[in-house]
Amino acid sequence: MTNMMVCEVCVLRPKSLITDPEATECLECGSSFDDDYRKKHEINRHGGKRTKVKHFGASENPFDASKRKIKHIPPSVMIEEDDSYNVDNALATVCNLVGTQHQSKNSVAIEKSLDSPIIEKSELLIDKKLPINLDIVIPMQNSEKNEDEGITWLTCAGQLKLLVNEKVRTIQSIADAFLKNASDILTQTISNNSTDILYDQTEYNSLIDHDPGKREKIVTASQRHYLISLGPHQPKLTSYPRNKSINTNKQRQFSSRWYIEFPLLEYSIEKDSAYCFVCFLFPNGPDREFSDNAWVTEGVRVWHKMKSRGKNKPGKLSEHFSCSAHKAALRDYCNFMKTSCHIDVLFDQANREKSIQIQHEREYNKQVIKILMDTTRTLARKGLAFRGDGDDKNGNFIQIVELLSRHCNVIKTWLDNKSMRPYHVTYLGSRSQNEFIELLSSETRNRVIEEVKNAEIYSVLADTTPDITHQDRLAICVRYVNNNGNVKERLLEINECTNKTGFGIAKNIYDTLVRNELNPDFIAFQSYDFATSMSGQFHGAQKELSKLANHHIPYIPCQAHRINTFLEHGCNASVIILNLIGNLESLYVFFNASTKRYGILSKKLSEIEGSLQLCNLSKTRWTARAESVKAVWTSFEIILETLQEISSSNLYDRKTKSQSLALFKKITSLDFIVSIMFMKNVLYKLKALTEKLEAKELNIIDASNLIEGTIKSLENINKDSDGLDTIIDAALIFSRKIDLDPIADFNKQHHKRLIPKKIDSNPMTQSDFSLKLFYRKEFKQVLDTLINLTTEHLKITIETLKPLFNIFKMPFDNNNTCSLENVAGAVKLFPEMTNSAKIHDIDAIHAEFEILLNQCDGENLNNIFEKSESSKSILPWANRICNLALTAPVTTASDERMFSKLKLIKNYLRSKMADQRLNALMILSCEKDITDSLDIDDLVHKWATLKQRRVQL
Repeated sequence: MTNMMVCEVCVLRPKSLITDPEATECLECGSSFDDDYRKKHEINRHGGKRTKVKHFGASENPFDASKRKIKHIPPSVMIEEDDSYNVDNALATVCNLVGTQHQSKNSVAIEKSLDSPIIEKSELLIDKKLPINLDIVIPMQNSEKNEDEGITWLTCAGQLKLLVNEKVRTIQSIADAFLKNASDILTQTISNNSTDILYDQTEYNSLIDHDPGKREKIVTASQRHYLISLGPHQPKLTSYPRNKSINTNKQRQFSSRWYIEFPLLEYSIEKDSAYCFVCFLFPNGPDREFSDNAWVTEGVRVWHKMKSRGKNKPGKLSEHFSCSAHKAALRDYCNFMKTSCHIDVLFDQANREKSIQIQHEREYNKQVIKILMDTTRTLARKGLAFRGDGDDKNGNFIQIVELLSRHCNVIKTWLDNKSMRPYHVTYLGSRSQNEFIELLSSETRNRVIEEVKNAEIYSVLADTTPDITHQDRLAICVRYVNNNGNVKERLLEINECTNKTGFGIAKNIYDTLVRNELNPDFIAFQSYDFATSMSGQFHGAQKELSKLANHHIPYIPCQAHRINTFLEHGCNASVIILNLIGNLESLYVFFNASTKRYGILSKKLSEIEGSLQLCNLSKTRWTARAESVKAVWTSFEIILETLQEISSSNLYDRKTKSQSLALFKKITSLDFIVSIMFMKNVLYKLKALTEKLEAKELNIIDASNLIEGTIKSLENINKDSDGLDTIIDAALIFSRKIDLDPIADFNKQHHKRLIPKKIDSNPMTQSDFSLKLFYRKEFKQVLDTLINLTTEHLKITIETLKPLFNIFKMPFDNNNTCSLENVAGAVKLFPEMTNSAKIHDIDAIHAEFEILLNQCDGENLNNIFEKSESSKSILPWANRICNLALTAPVTTASDERMFSKLKLIKNYLRSKMADQRLNALMILSCEKDITDSLDIDDLVHKWATLKQRRVQL
């Protein structure tokens, strides 16, 4: 043992035995201790003085380590660039080279270092191109010599880390290259052996065109499902292209009527050819080896051979749709639609359960959408608003749905499970509402268009009015006879009219007809009011529309508008009658301008049984003023009492009392009383006439008979001087009843103007002037004007449709009314492009009419039309002429009814409504009978196929 200094805080060990790398030796006293006790050693031995120390194993000169000679690895230790290199083998080789003398301690440290995350195998990086030399020091038996060398096992581990990591990276790159080459070879092999099965992914999922002429070959089941959801491509055009290679005396173009007989028939606009829908879906399979591929690939366009050409020559359509190939394709179509019969569903219980679950989910979703769509229909047909003011939650649509959810578990579950559906869809938003509205309106409009097309001929009715936003709206209606023989007047569209000239209105009407696939060539009549822009003979809408349609369209003015205009002119012919209208209007304004004055009058009227409230005088509908005249006459005494009370009361200001007194004097004059008693009868006759003319079912023949009867009634009044005197006498009696001296009042208002004596000195030569003579003269001026204007208008109307009036003139006379000349004239009234106008056998039509009139001998006109409808299969041409008479319009009252709906739908709260939405809501509200008959199930199916939905349907 070697002598050494001792320190009570130091660990005293011989230097030769110290192997702890943290042991320290004091250079002043020679004591050895752990480095943690250095400070205690300095305090105890050196009085806290800082001393120099030396760490065991460290050389005195720090540059000695660089001068040491390092032995290199022998060639046997060099790592070869072999792909079979193994990390574990490398570790074993290094350990063998080092030896076993100090392996017991240092090798354990090496293994721990290699197992640590610092030198994991996947993190080793080294450049394999550089020569690898490992600095390995052969340990000496002497510990002093090991201290001079200063080599640790960490040096070996670092070099090993770089070496192993590079080899791992090399192996990975080789493996990636091998996998890539294998994948390319496999892909090429499969594509060579299965070219008919493997398709590009973009082609696999691509949507297929609906037009069979543009349609590509069907590849997947999803494409079949997509086409089946769309249905056969059956466009209905106003006119189809003609095949010029076919003779002119044969069928040269496609006919949309073939769709009815052959529902699976398709037409391609692109190629002007016909295709078969199911044969395109399933072109291959049993019984289709020798099928005609033209119905699938190229299409068929031999139009003259499509229908039967004789007893033993069935047409192309009948041949194909009855052949075995078509029936086989139809069987495949039926099996394809039955998903429950698919193999994967039948043999897999999980698929069966999933299929049942999906089916239940679809039925549930369909039921919800049906309820939402039915709610939309209810709101639309009533003209109610859907959304609230700035907040959809307070709108009628969502509030009704929430009301239903409180009583219907289907809707309640739908709203409660919103978070479980993709994107939390509920289909209650504004976009979904617009989709429902547009789908309902489109289906309604399509029904109208289909009925018009089936009727062959139709009439156009149009009128304009300003809406709440001061935009002119043009309402376009069509009149036609449906398949049941009933007359219908339907709204087609209501558009903004920016150009109110004759051409602008006609162009708007023409574009609307073309946009809705109605052929302008089939317009039989047109009817508007008598405004200059409408009725102008040179530049009016009726003239311009005939130019656009390339054929003459007879113009029938609105009968109700004309009667209204004639009444206005008649009232203007008499001063006292004109003053009557002005006084009635002043009386209405006076009481309705103040709630206080109106309250007093209403209270007094409520005490009298049968009294009527004052009515407003319509500025446009003069016949509606009969109600105002009746209200004043019925409550005349109450009105006088109220005016007296107001004029004498101190509760009103001076101006009010002055107005009340002035009105009292005006209505207590003899002129007012005589005029109101006379006009009361005249206005009610014209009001009754106008109400009958506004009926949709009324035909032009009966309308003319009604007008003619009214004219005769007015002529009888005009000729009956005694009757006029009776009215005047009744007015005199009533005047005395209200304490009015009629003679004094008449003399005050009207006196005889004598001719100056220098002109005529004999007063006996002057005309007689009396009270009754004066009023009779005023009455006759009104009646003469009204009768003359109405008679002239009636003559023009009859002249326009003279053949029809002659045929259906009552009572019937087969020799005079139903002559060959009248029948030929009626045929000329058909539009030139219709089949009815092309008939040349007038004798056959005349014979049919004689049979029809003989069956209806002594009956009215409606019975004749009903009889012709019931026997149209036997007497087709007689039925067509009857339908022509029914198609002729009487009034444009249907347009006026549309304007009333317009004010309800587009009000001041909904003034920003877009034209498309306005059109949709208008047709749903105006055509309630069609709206109520819509099939909601079919609409839900169409809604589901409009685009990809986020729920199963």
